[in-house]
Amino acid sequence: MTIPPRPEYKGHNRRLLLALDIGTTFSGISYSILDPGNVPEIRPVTRFPSQERVGGDTKIPTVIYYDNVGKPCAIGAETLKEGIEGDAEEYGWTKAHWFKLHLRPQTDSETKSGPVPPLPPKKTVIVVFADYMTYLLACAKTYISDTHGKVFWESLENGIAYVLTHPNGWGGPEQAKMRQAAILAGFVPDTEAGRARISFVTEGEASLHFCLTGGLAIGTQEVASGVLIVDAGGGTIDVTAYRRDSEQSFEEIAIPRCYFQGAIYVAMRAEKYFDNFLKDSRFYQDVPTIVSRFDRTTKHVFRREDEPHHIQFASFRERDPAYNIRGGRITVEGSIVASFFEPSISCIVNAIKVQQSTAHFPIKSVFLVGGFAASDWLYEMVKAQIEPLGIVVSRPDTHVSKAVSNGAVSYYLDGAVTSRVARSTYGICAYTSYVPTNEEHRRRSCESTIHSVTGKPVFLDCFSCILPKDTRVKETKEFRHGYARNRFAAESLNYVTVDVLCYTGQKTSSQWMLDEPDAYPILCTIEADTTAVVKRPHVSRTGQKYFEMSFSVVLLFGLTELKAQIAYIENGVEKRGPATVVYDGLAYDDSDGEGVEGETVNVSDDLRAKLDRASPGRT
Repeated sequence: MTIPPRPEYKGHNRRLLLALDIGTTFSGISYSILDPGNVPEIRPVTRFPSQERVGGDTKIPTVIYYDNVGKPCAIGAETLKEGIEGDAEEYGWTKAHWFKLHLRPQTDSETKSGPVPPLPPKKTVIVVFADYMTYLLACAKTYISDTHGKVFWESLENGIAYVLTHPNGWGGPEQAKMRQAAILAGFVPDTEAGRARISFVTEGEASLHFCLTGGLAIGTQEVASGVLIVDAGGGTIDVTAYRRDSEQSFEEIAIPRCYFQGAIYVAMRAEKYFDNFLKDSRFYQDVPTIVSRFDRTTKHVFRREDEPHHIQFASFRERDPAYNIRGGRITVEGSIVASFFEPSISCIVNAIKVQQSTAHFPIKSVFLVGGFAASDWLYEMVKAQIEPLGIVVSRPDTHVSKAVSNGAVSYYLDGAVTSRVARSTYGICAYTSYVPTNEEHRRRSCESTIHSVTGKPVFLDCFSCILPKDTRVKETKEFRHGYARNRFAAESLNYVTVDVLCYTGQKTSSQWMLDEPDAYPILCTIEADTTAVVKRPHVSRTGQKYFEMSFSVVLLFGLTELKAQIAYIENGVEKRGPATVVYDGLAYDDSDGEGVEGETVNVSDDLRAKLDRASPGRT
């Protein structure tokens, strides 16, 4: 199935849409001109400064060279110029590469990526991202101005809509940092309206849209069948399962996964091999050159493990039979090269099997996209192991390298995915009143305490679930739970702060937080002005007057960014704002529902402080 024909743009004003795919090793830009009354088209940027093959490449290296005062001196395609490495050594430049991995989540075992090159001195990942984004925006400006006219760009640059892509395993904290980097890069002003011009999409979902707009039949005609998109990139392997629903749109049918076993890890294993093999030879200093040649040539042309491969790295006069070096080239057995690929291939095969076993519907087909998917060896090995399971494995025959940036534009224009799956269990920490007739309460009676305001016995460490893990959620579906807060002074209830938590343990149902103190990281903190909310007076068991305020925590999960709000009743009418979502020191006004999921933190050390902020639940 493909998506229906794209309709005409119905906006009232012409706009420009830019999608940036900042990959671990390579990046790309795609765009679309949104003209009222015209059908938008997706176009890639194909010219970049210092690019050797003009018009032929749609991706450039995700690399920056900084000089000794911290100023970028070569970025993107400029870092491929002949002699750039010699210049870097002579002038003391620092190379920033694979810096995207510094933004990765630290809590999910699936996203452990091993050693990552350090950032340049005195540079944060946000600053490096901003420097690279500044360069990408300049490239887009030059290309679009040359193609459509300088006046065209100048008339639209202050209202550009941006779509930024990221791996499946990333969420609110990573999105927040990318948005901050975009602001530093001058994409948008740091205002509510400016931030709203930046949206996000996972690389898996962007790849689905790429397949759909490419006219690929990514599923059978059975509504109940599913398709798995495997985006094999430079750093990550993103897997996302979908099915076509009856409304000619798609829904996620399993929790998307992200694994750090992309193409760079093949080169890392090759480097380890050559480093060990040549450590006692006079060619040891040539290992970086050998690895570079392997990464640029051998890795891409490797197809058979029963044939040796030759890597030219030195003068034709150089030879050493003991190390398989003749005529300045080292010979490597195909079986050894295959071993460099094996962990990544096994990762993809196992990932497909996991998705197959956990999906809500059977998976009938798999599509491999992304730059790493261009490897014939990778494709054939995955195909050989997966097709016996009754799953058809395919890949687009062209342009797999621009799948994500083009797909990100399609995501913005077409929005084929209308339902997604909850990655984790979401909820808040809430007081629960002690009930003597409850067997579990009696067993835990030693953990109860007297509420400081109401004087009633309560449990502090109760996790109140709002959204269970693996729940299929439509875009407009709301998940909510009502709570209350008690204070002696009414004015102390004029501002509410609530931590939204994520349960990361292995239990299917969890209520008692002290049983697993490390399993409840904070996703985000919602802050809201509740001055207008009614505070009802009560009298405690000790005869003291106190006030109670009722409110609800609402999660809207069905979009690519988690929306979190506090709802309350004002004069009989439910109100939703204003609210602010805070994560990792960054605050984002969510009064218009544009909040994002916050960063996870280790809460074992501050669990008690969090319990002190809990609200008594309505049980």
